[in-house]
Amino acid sequence: MRINQLFLIFLLVLCIPAAAQSKMILASGAGYRSLVDDLADTYTKETGNQIERIYGNMSRVTAQASVSGAVDMVLGDANFLKKAKLPFKTTHKIGNGKLVVAFPKGSSFHDKTDLLNAKVTRIAIPDTNRAIYGKAALQYFKNTGIYDKIESKLLIVATVPQSASYVVAGEVDYAFINLTHARKIANSIGGYVLIDQKDYSPINIIIGQLETSANQKDCEDFLKFLTTEEAAKITAKHGM
Repeated sequence: MRINQLFLIFLLVLCIPAAAQSKMILASGAGYRSLVDDLADTYTKETGNQIERIYGNMSRVTAQASVSGAVDMVLGDANFLKKAKLPFKTTHKIGNGKLVVAFPKGSSFHDKTDLLNAKVTRIAIPDTNRAIYGKAALQYFKNTGIYDKIESKLLIVATVPQSASYVVAGEVDYAFINLTHARKIANSIGGYVLIDQKDYSPINIIIGQLETSANQKDCEDFLKFLTTEEAAKITAKHGM
């Protein structure tokens, strides 16, 4: 399994055009794609400096960052990144991640008892081992005492966007995702409700500059941009 993962990462690096490899590469958890794209596009518009982006669950992101040698910066959960032992030169806090339960059009959510309803048969969540919000959802189920009662209903997928795609298509009754992605798909679903943060561990989202980066100056310039009022407004808009 480990060999296959390394081989896939090697292929990914080979597939990045030479021109792209000269640009700064930022790897991020898939649930923050809309936030990262907004920040990166605004930064590029202001400076002309382009940022290549890689998205996936955090296990894949950290593996790419540690093995490929092509990644300059990583954005994700602080605890997850700490355990990955990536060699960061410096880090910057983006904000606090929030877990939500999303539901399709024509539906609603009031509290955990809705998940226990016999009519509810499918609940999508991201990978509970590799994705931040899959872990958070699992903590919520266990801390509220409903996990054993809904375990058979769980549809576990790889990432937040995949979990969200099921609720957009109306193929599940509920999907647990992050607030940032929920805001992105708000017009395509019935709505979403914030989960009480006392029911899962705090999610601190940071961005780290790797010591191994070949584009240190570009990283420093982007980190400086992240401290601006404009970047703060973008971050707030995405629920951070």
